[in-house]
Amino acid sequence: MSWYESAVQKLDLPKIELFIKAGSDGETIGNCPFSQRLFMILWLKGVIFNVTTVDLKRKPADLQDLAPGTNPPFMTFNGEVKVDVNKIEEFLEEKLSPPSFPKLAAKHPESNTAGIDVFARFSAYIKNPRKDTNEGTMGFSTLSFTALWFLLCSALL
Repeated sequence: MSWYESAVQKLDLPKIELFIKAGSDGETIGNCPFSQRLFMILWLKGVIFNVTTVDLKRKPADLQDLAPGTNPPFMTFNGEVKVDVNKIEEFLEEKLSPPSFPKLAAKHPESNTAGIDVFARFSAYIKNPRKDTNEGTMGFSTLSFTALWFLLCSALL
């Protein structure tokens, strides 16, 4: 039995395995923001978890059996496979809740949607191959940033 398995068993914690994209060397943690986000959530919750980096060029057969057709990040929670990043976040907030674990969800739901809106619109702007339509996309991004700014300022009042 590994130290991880014995710690999980002794402390009566869930067995969590996080599978994330590997870096260019195939071993270190890659630059996937979704993988890093799930890693940070688990770390901030203070749980013990296993991290497996997955080289997408040489994805092992056992991982293809575990989550067929899915690329990292994904996780197992007590043997149950979770593949959707947003649903994983909600699931972790529900399962790893106070008083045993800190609450990480935003106090005001509109702050969550404001951040997601900024990310989605700015991503669309960056990834847009048609530069002639960038002006309109940037306008929507500016509106999203403005909404986020007002939300952040109102929290300070």
